[in-house]
Amino acid sequence: MKTFMNKKLLYSGIVCLVLGGTNLFAKGAAQEVLLLAETVRGISQDLAKNYFYIEQGIQTSSAKKGLKRDMITLDDTIRKLQMGATNANTKGIVEFMFFSVDELKSTLKENFSSENGGLVLDYTETLLEGSESIIRHNKGKTQTMLDVVEEMQFLLERATKYYIAFRAGYTDAVNVTQARLAVEKFETLLAKVKAHTYPGPITTGPVKKLAKYWPVSKNFYLGIKKSELPTIVFISTKHMNKALDALVEYHKKNK
Repeated sequence: MKTFMNKKLLYSGIVCLVLGGTNLFAKGAAQEVLLLAETVRGISQDLAKNYFYIEQGIQTSSAKKGLKRDMITLDDTIRKLQMGATNANTKGIVEFMFFSVDELKSTLKENFSSENGGLVLDYTETLLEGSESIIRHNKGKTQTMLDVVEEMQFLLERATKYYIAFRAGYTDAVNVTQARLAVEKFETLLAKVKAHTYPGPITTGPVKKLAKYWPVSKNFYLGIKKSELPTIVFISTKHMNKALDALVEYHKKNK
């Protein structure tokens, strides 16, 4: 664990060096890079969520498929990010992402233990930090509705990850706080979605579904300290993500 923390400190140093620039990638590739970084951001949460569901013996079939898909997508996405890097500092962040993925692969091959579960949380948070640093320095200050719904997907996965991790014994107060912050931010963004003018089918479809599911689902996520409803939380997250998928596709087609 000590060795890993030292490497984490090295990563933080790399990030600080990179953040001195105004843009991490060539302008022509900025949009593609954003999509790749946002993919890594989402996977960082989904991967840990699936890992802990498997180790808890809950929704194992779906979680195993999800974890396998996450690792394949993560490998492919980070390789593409590496191709988009234009300077040594940026390459350093992406190389550290590769390091995190390699360590994750090794950890996932081992039997579950308290230490290994902690490593999965740490490595996925490292991937999150790296992807968010890229996003911050390649995205405009104006938040579009596409940004809103994509962030909502990320927040759902983050809340679920901490919910199931708590049930697995990772009861640190910081984890509880992060879950609650994700819930609060999701609710704020949902208000923007509900206030946005959508065509009829979108309003009566995915938007209505989110508005119907969220008030009840929110209480499940906030019940993290009880962790009594892991299957309901897993399925609720899946249903709301399907609604958000529809909104993502709508906003991509109507930029």
